[in-house]
Amino acid sequence: MFNKRGQIRIIEAFLAIAVIFSSLIFTTVTFPSSPNLAKQKSLSSFGMQALIELDVNGTLGKLIEQRNWTAIKQSLDISLPIGVSFNLTIYDENFSPINSQVIQNTNLLGRETVSVQYIGASQSQNIQLFILRLQLAWTR
Repeated sequence: MFNKRGQIRIIEAFLAIAVIFSSLIFTTVTFPSSPNLAKQKSLSSFGMQALIELDVNGTLGKLIEQRNWTAIKQSLDISLPIGVSFNLTIYDENFSPINSQVIQNTNLLGRETVSVQYIGASQSQNIQLFILRLQLAWTR
């Protein structure tokens, strides 16, 4: 007859080797990481806070009515943290872009962006609504 004790030891050794190899495979294989949601949420909150700060006294509406795109860009440069790239597009009520000049600090191509939408209004006699789409990305 066969020695059953020896067969069990061989099976035990094969199982131990299988466990060791499978643990090595799982530790060396890199799984694609999901987008960092905390960074995206912080970017969207930075963008929304910057737009709200610009619109507190109606400054944003005045700058849009005056078509002063450089002042809007400079204001966003100041209010957003260092290391954040942005691109702002301003639309009228019919979703037609208003800004004739690009409002951005760097190019966002190839970066993971977050988009923030904000509705603003002018405070003149003829009230106009503006829809602002601010796209943000980390430069690092």
